[in-house]
Amino acid sequence: MGGRLEAAKASIVGAVTLATAAWGVTTLVGCGPARATVQHGPAASRTESAPVPDATRSQPAHANSAVVSPLPAVDFAAATDFAAPTDLAAAAPAASEEKPAAVTAVADERLLTTCDRQRGIVIYKAARVLELFCGQELAARYEASLGFAPAGQKQREGDGKTPEGEYFVALKYPSQFHRSLQINYPSAVDAARGLAAGLITQATHDTIVSASRRCVSPPQNTALGSLIQIHGMGGGADSGDWTLGCVAVDNDEIERVYKFQISGCAADGKPHTKVTIHP
Repeated sequence: MGGRLEAAKASIVGAVTLATAAWGVTTLVGCGPARATVQHGPAASRTESAPVPDATRSQPAHANSAVVSPLPAVDFAAATDFAAPTDLAAAAPAASEEKPAAVTAVADERLLTTCDRQRGIVIYKAARVLELFCGQELAARYEASLGFAPAGQKQREGDGKTPEGEYFVALKYPSQFHRSLQINYPSAVDAARGLAAGLITQATHDTIVSASRRCVSPPQNTALGSLIQIHGMGGGADSGDWTLGCVAVDNDEIERVYKFQISGCAADGKPHTKVTIHP
């Protein structure tokens, strides 16, 4: 796996280039390599430093990338006219000192292809676990990797933290990290936090809240961070926490997640796939 991971981490995620074109972002951000040297294995030492540029790695300067599928492959605007979800402005879930019961439940993978209820992606950061739910039933469980400084709530661009709270899948596309599901970070709750901290203006806050109500992707050029995804190219103890804030799993697993989830919202405003990220 080491060679595959190193090759993947030698380039910025293809989704970054797509979003750069879509939103006019001038600074490349997203879920590329967290540092120049990536260590593997449970016993490998971990550092939570800022990203270190690697002069030997070629990284694209703008959105013209052949790696990313054309825009029609992105499931983006299907829900733009739906009513406002009612549960997206709720406070982020509180931290729990006990491992949630779902982490020890037995998965029924038949639900991956037979689910007829609301789908859920639940991530437990402390346990490094990603779970798929069909209603209240567990369909699958995978080991996951997080941002290079994973502890705590994401506050701003470049802090290396994986967000915590409730989101939905806003975009999906093939990417340089195999497959990417982009969540609606920053959410209305993140916007309220950023406004209180003086990181964004009232106008930016209002734009993010409006996007949440309309079930579309929020602006991806704010100081709160951008392009938070669930993607492939390696997850779990053998990979370490290597992203810039995204959640990573193995390629065969992201294929299942990609097929299982449904982007956007239903006519009643509820997300087809609810994404919950616990501390």
